[in-house]
Amino acid sequence: MDADAKTTRTGRINVYRQTSEFHQAHEHQSASAVLRAVIDEARAETISIREIIEAFGERAFGFVLILFSLPNCVPNVPGIAGIVGTPVLIFGIQMMLGHKRPWLPKFLLRQTVSVAKFKRLIDIAEPRLQKLESYCKPRLLQLFGPIGDRMVGLFAVLVALSVLIPFPGTNFPPSIALVIASIAVMEEDGYLLIAGYLIGLAGLAYTVTILGASYHLIVAAIQNLPGWLGF
Repeated sequence: MDADAKTTRTGRINVYRQTSEFHQAHEHQSASAVLRAVIDEARAETISIREIIEAFGERAFGFVLILFSLPNCVPNVPGIAGIVGTPVLIFGIQMMLGHKRPWLPKFLLRQTVSVAKFKRLIDIAEPRLQKLESYCKPRLLQLFGPIGDRMVGLFAVLVALSVLIPFPGTNFPPSIALVIASIAVMEEDGYLLIAGYLIGLAGLAYTVTILGASYHLIVAAIQNLPGWLGF
């Protein structure tokens, strides 16, 4: 156990620091500014998942959902969806359960990402994030709070399941929607949150349609297999 770990009131060990110098310095900045700062202030060629989560402090859920959804929002290498989809699923379940900070197993916390690759991702996403943030302002505040966080968690779980399904097009719209919803929660913009949900529902509807069509094709193939084999 790390020396900086602290015990919570329930007696469980929290593997994340309560605060960090980075978090204190960037606490009130936008998502795009904090993501850029993570890259600019990196001290090595790689950065661990633990360092990223610690840096974001109490806003960690919003940041990690954005961080792990961004790779599916831009052209990327095949197979990346499954790698980033699993943490989104884990974080979504935790939000549904009312957790205030994200938790990952130690072996995942020790995983590192290349700062150079991370920088390329942020270079692509940053202008779009900044444009989105420019429209944000506190609206429909009744959509936020403990129940609102659980709803975002449920949405993240559905998005992660869609991302993990190995079909073309099932990861792009839901991931964009989750980024929008996460920024909306951080900025407390209810209109943007609703927009994120609507985009996500459209993407999830596409996923369900693809799954239904695939199921019927498989059933039809099985039923016609004896005829194709000459039996």
